[in-house]
Amino acid sequence: MLDCDLKLYELEEVLPSYFMRVSKSCILNLRAVESLRKDLTGTCEIGFRNSKKKIYVSRMYYRAFREKLNEVRL
Repeated sequence: MLDCDLKLYELEEVLPSYFMRVSKSCILNLRAVESLRKDLTGTCEIGFRNSKKKIYVSRMYYRAFREKLNEVRL
């Protein structure tokens, strides 16, 4: 794991366009997303390729996440 002195919003500006902030404390690589699972409560769980890690997209970021994910996959 790497340490970085930048704040998340600063890091988001520096990273390539296929990285996106999906919650208050998380930026993800859209190219590594393998699965999505949305609950009735509105939370969305994301699974990654070649990893057992899971993260959750907050409702605030969900719409922008889906739009950007579709752009990256095209």
